[in-house]
Amino acid sequence: MKGWRLILAVFAGLLALSMVLTRFQVVAPVALRAGVAPVTRLSVTAADNVRRAYVTLMQDRDQKARVTQLQKENDLLTQRNELLSREVGRLKQVLVITTTQAPNALAIAQVIGVDPSPLQARLELNRGSRDGVRVHMPVTVPGGLVGQVVDVAAGQATVLALTDPESAVGVTLQGSRGGRGVAHGSPPDRLRAEFSRGVPIKVGDVLVTNSQGGVFPVGIPVGRVEEVLPMGPNDVHRTVIVKPAVDAGVVEDVTILEGL
Repeated sequence: MKGWRLILAVFAGLLALSMVLTRFQVVAPVALRAGVAPVTRLSVTAADNVRRAYVTLMQDRDQKARVTQLQKENDLLTQRNELLSREVGRLKQVLVITTTQAPNALAIAQVIGVDPSPLQARLELNRGSRDGVRVHMPVTVPGGLVGQVVDVAAGQATVLALTDPESAVGVTLQGSRGGRGVAHGSPPDRLRAEFSRGVPIKVGDVLVTNSQGGVFPVGIPVGRVEEVLPMGPNDVHRTVIVKPAVDAGVVEDVTILEGL
């Protein structure tokens, strides 16, 4: 009985203490709350600005990474487009040649080397015997004849260009005007062609290949007459200086023709 009285007394004391504390709870004055409010707002604003700055920084980093990735993809696509454009150009070159010069094109080859000597005119191609290339095959571009193959390895071939001193090609006047001659290379960048004395050749005439020698198809442009040299009373040949139709030193892709 005494235990229950003790418990009730403790309970009553705690209840009374709780009511007293609740009644006299300290409340911050209005002036104090008003003074603290700007600081609180400033802290909240600063925290929000820091959060936004962090988010922006992360977004900028992600955007820069994305831009870098897109730039790489763009560069790759540009390279592919250039390769495709070059391939289209090669196919167009073959089409022009097969319709205007000769139908028996073997392959397109890339010029990978040019003889630096001013006394020679020779090109190295990236096609060889394993591609079906053989000695004496004509080499040409849409603008005209480049020369002929004179040496072949498995993966490369050497072309003797028209302006090389060892080069010789049978020529005639374009437009079925007759006259058969031979054009020899005249370094560094011209040809010397000889015709019979009676051939009515003049400056500006275009020379094309003829069937002489059985190497080149007929009618491929060789060059244009730049000068007709004076003839002596005992000369039996008329000599002309010819500017080649093609500058072999600047061509990049050529077409190799099957031999006749």
